[in-house]
Amino acid sequence: MRLVIVSAVSIFLFSCSNSSEKDISVEQPTIEKDTIIDTFEERAAEVEKYSAILFSDSLNTNDEVALKLLNAYEEYIHYHSFETISMEYQFRAGELAKALNKPHVAIKHFNGLLERAPNHERAPLALFYKAMVIGDILLEHENAKRYYQEFIDKYPTHPLVESAKESIKLQGKSLEEIVKEFEKKNAS
Repeated sequence: MRLVIVSAVSIFLFSCSNSSEKDISVEQPTIEKDTIIDTFEERAAEVEKYSAILFSDSLNTNDEVALKLLNAYEEYIHYHSFETISMEYQFRAGELAKALNKPHVAIKHFNGLLERAPNHERAPLALFYKAMVIGDILLEHENAKRYYQEFIDKYPTHPLVESAKESIKLQGKSLEEIVKEFEKKNAS
């Protein structure tokens, strides 16, 4: 299941990439690094390198490369938060952490984007994903409802508003309860 999620996120992230992925040569990751990464260029190269590896064969991705990509995003954001692309990387880090079942890390990155750039084009999706992680992974249903409602209030014309409304209704219900409600609704 995790592989399917990571694969889906990988395909999504690949399609959102701003660089020409065709020109990137894919290197196999090294287990240990002998040098310290200390410059903008080296950090950007790390993000590109692990992105290329992860996206080169989405059916055979592994957690080690995904974690290295997450680390590369975090390093880049930490040292280059003033760069415009760092907000996109913050969002991608949240998505990747969500796919890796690291809910607290995902929320940290979604919150980071929402705090740093509340008007960023990815802000609505960051808030929606935050609510999703809180409800679906952490099982904090009341908090999830609150964030879904915040999403609806802030972005009333967003395409995911109906999904947010349905998610509020489903919070805290078991799969069995949801199926029964669905069957009852279809029987009417």
